[in-house]
Amino acid sequence: MRNVTRRYGWELLLVVLIGLAGIWSSTLSPYFLDPVNLLSSAQFFVIFSLMAFGLFPIVVQGEIDISLASTLAVGSVLFGQLSVAGVPLVMALPVVLGACAILGAVNGFLVAYAGLPSLAVTLGTLGAYRGLAYILAGDVGVTGITPDYLQLASTWVGIVPLAVVMVLVVAVFFWLLMARTAFGRYSYAIGNSAGASLMAGVPVPRTRVLAYTLAGAMAGLAGLVWVSQYQSARGDNADGSILFVLTAVVLGGVSIKGGSGRALGVLLAIILLGTIQTGMKLANVPGTSQTLVIGALLVGSIGIPRSIQLFRQKFGRNKPRASVRPAATVA
Repeated sequence: MRNVTRRYGWELLLVVLIGLAGIWSSTLSPYFLDPVNLLSSAQFFVIFSLMAFGLFPIVVQGEIDISLASTLAVGSVLFGQLSVAGVPLVMALPVVLGACAILGAVNGFLVAYAGLPSLAVTLGTLGAYRGLAYILAGDVGVTGITPDYLQLASTWVGIVPLAVVMVLVVAVFFWLLMARTAFGRYSYAIGNSAGASLMAGVPVPRTRVLAYTLAGAMAGLAGLVWVSQYQSARGDNADGSILFVLTAVVLGGVSIKGGSGRALGVLLAIILLGTIQTGMKLANVPGTSQTLVIGALLVGSIGIPRSIQLFRQKFGRNKPRASVRPAATVA
């Protein structure tokens, strides 16, 4: 039991915080704990969840991608245009996911092979991809989405929305990907030391490109959810959402420096953020104040683990030697 607590301490803390946030939210409205209402509200966070899981392997590798919301915008506009053109969803899905994956791969090539900083690269493509979305959508955006593109938001599996089920499936996929595959092992190794991984024969550039490509595809899938929920597509779709996405990843216990983190933590962080934001909406907290809270959680999720580490190094009985790196935490 002690080993479990030590290994999954951060995730257990998130569970406790989710419980406290749920109790607080339930005091604001008697309808909060209604299962149907709760699951219906969860649909709003599906879009952010898909982008967060896409970002997860990139951050594990010690990199960043702040262009995912812009990639989502491109994907949503493409879905909208193909819908209006009469293309069935089953044919449009691989086309749009492939296009968004290419946008992600461009980021990956610039980072992995050109050696450019990931923050600078994705800051540039954040603007470039957003501009592309505006060009494709035009001034009025895309409307008149056909019914087959809207089924994802309107279909329920029992009392659970299909979109929420999809997020759970995606969470399991990324758990298996990061904990049970060579890609996952390579990602954690790169995050701990890219140079040492390269010397050990790890295909560092290829693994990084694959991570960015996967993130682009996940943003494209989030674009489909956007179109399904809002029944339209514009160039400004999901603008500003990267703060929530990045907070979900880091708050989930994924080190911003790379090398550690679990898919379970990301899922729990999304639930926690969703519970807090739903509670704030029930309390009529202004949107600007909600952004302040999310930003504070991001800073806290970075600062608190670092403070604990410094405390242990200063007051712990067994101080870690400088030459020994902490073991990677797998998904």
